[in-house]
Amino acid sequence: MKKVAIITGTGSGLGKELGKLLLNKNYRVIGLSRKNQITHPDFAFIKKDLSQPKNVIKLNIPKIKLGQDIILINNAGDIGEITTINKKSKPNIVGEFTLNLITPAILINHIIDKYPNNKKLIINISSGASNKPIGSWSTYCASKSALDMLTKVVADEKHEKLNIISIHPGIIDTNMQKKIRTTDIKEFPLQSQFMNYYKENMLEQADYIAEKIYYIIENQSKFNENIVLLRDIKLK
Repeated sequence: MKKVAIITGTGSGLGKELGKLLLNKNYRVIGLSRKNQITHPDFAFIKKDLSQPKNVIKLNIPKIKLGQDIILINNAGDIGEITTINKKSKPNIVGEFTLNLITPAILINHIIDKYPNNKKLIINISSGASNKPIGSWSTYCASKSALDMLTKVVADEKHEKLNIISIHPGIIDTNMQKKIRTTDIKEFPLQSQFMNYYKENMLEQADYIAEKIYYIIENQSKFNENIVLLRDIKLK
C-alpha cells in the first residue's frame, strides 16, 4: 500500500521538488498550492490560496485509507511584505500569518483528528529566522517562531502513532530569496548581506534540500529532537 504525502506549496521551489522526489519514491502525493507544474498519475492537485482563512477552513483533503502511512509537509510560506510593521497592510498581515502558521495548524489538526490509527509524520518547514529578530521581517520571524513552538507542543501531547519535527532548511535558491535581494535597502537594511550570499554561491538548491528531507523521512529514529537544522546533515 502506497504511503501518502500531503505537501503544501508544490507550485514551485522546495515544495515542487519534494513532490517530484516523493512521487519517484513511489508515494501518492497530494499537493496544495495556487499553481501546479507536476503531472503524474499518483499526484492529486488541490488549487488553493492558503493565505486566505476561508479557504483553509474549508479545505477538503481526499480520504486516506486505514493502514496507509501519512506524511504531512507544511512547506508553503511567504516572507510577505518586507518592511517595518507600521507600513504593512492589515490584510497582508492576516494573510502572512495564515499561510505561515494557521494553515499548518489546521492541517495538523485535520490529520491527527481524522487518522488516529494511521502512522503519521508531520514536517513543518521553519526557518532560522524563528529564533532571530530581523527588522522588516516581523510576521515571518514571529510566525516561524510560533510554528516551532507548535511543533514542540504537539510533540508534548504524545499523540498516537505520530512523529512531528520542525526543519530549518537554510538559505535556498528560491523566489523568496529573489524577493529579498530586490527589496529596496531603505526598507530592508540587510539586503546587501543577502546579495552577498547569492554572489558567493551560498544558496542551496531546492532539489538538494529535498533529498536531505527525504533522508530524515527514511531515518526518523536518528533524530531525537523536534527541531532539525539541515546544515547538520551531510549526504554522501
